[in-house]
Amino acid sequence: MSKIYKYLIGSLGVILMILFVIFFPDITSWILISVVIAMIGSPLVELLSRIRIRNVFFPRWLAAGITLILFYSLIALFFWFFIPLVGGQISEFRKLDVNTISQGFDEPINIADSIIRDYHLAADKNFSVRTVATEKIHSIVNFSNVSSFLNTLTNTISSFVLGLFAITFISFFFLKEKFLFDKGILAMMPERAEEKTSHALGSIRRLISRYFIGLISEMLCIMLIVSVGLMLSGMKTDLAILIGLFAGIFNIIPFLGAWIAAALGILLTITGNIGLDFDTQILPLIIKLLIVFVIARLIDDFVLQPLIYSKSVKAHPLEIFLVILIAGSLAGIVGMMLAIPAYTVLRVIAKEFFNHFKFVRELTKNMNTGTEVKTD
Repeated sequence: MSKIYKYLIGSLGVILMILFVIFFPDITSWILISVVIAMIGSPLVELLSRIRIRNVFFPRWLAAGITLILFYSLIALFFWFFIPLVGGQISEFRKLDVNTISQGFDEPINIADSIIRDYHLAADKNFSVRTVATEKIHSIVNFSNVSSFLNTLTNTISSFVLGLFAITFISFFFLKEKFLFDKGILAMMPERAEEKTSHALGSIRRLISRYFIGLISEMLCIMLIVSVGLMLSGMKTDLAILIGLFAGIFNIIPFLGAWIAAALGILLTITGNIGLDFDTQILPLIIKLLIVFVIARLIDDFVLQPLIYSKSVKAHPLEIFLVILIAGSLAGIVGMMLAIPAYTVLRVIAKEFFNHFKFVRELTKNMNTGTEVKTD
């Protein structure tokens, strides 16, 4: 009877957790973000906690607080550097009218119209790239909707502040009490599964922490490569750094991110040099930009990603490629971004609980989950 009772309690806990995720998605996302922050910050907390002054160890609560302050300081520093660049580009963009921008695109538009007309690529004989481009540019440059946007933004500030406070509060306790999240999960597991669950949680924490730290390093490397490459190719420093920042940010999106950033870089290059001659000045800059992005992409594909994905997640590159494609087809860009961490969690769970299957053993044979993590 006691076993049945335990299984019923465990099943009820799982059902309640599923219902919580369904009915409280915001809180669930805050908890997951806090878990990620705790994973990234835990190495620093552990390092600070080892500091000893005479016979007094560095308090863990202070180590957690310093880690959070450093984390938010880095984010604030990033935006302090990033926002003026974007603001300057928007300021320059607002000075232009639709006709001026259209004139800057005259030559490429004429070439595109000529190709479409000669090869009959459009079903509508009256189709014109110029008309479509002018309408799109007008919608972008039209700032009449700014007030509506600001009203919407104002309405979301309270939610943002609440979310930020919740994430900070939860992250602090996850950092301060290393196994707090683990204990919450273990409380819903039957006793015979506690050991494997504890080991799986420890493995997931190490692998995901290593992955996110590597991902941030990859972003910074791509930012540096693209920014320096564009500056060396003769692009204005502010514009080169801005495009480099976008390249690093969009690089989070597997496969597509680099080319989205390249397209955005081309647009910024044209609009940022609208008064220059297209053939002799703007086009060479675009070609150099594409060369820089191709070089950055090759470095990312053959140096950075194998180091970050294959070694941190312990999976074959082809395996990762297929997982990202499947996740992208199921959940779009968001799925592609979350594919590797989610797959890592599933592999660890499979290794711990389903290792008696040959397929699982083959799939996880290179995964070293480390030693058992105690939660006492």
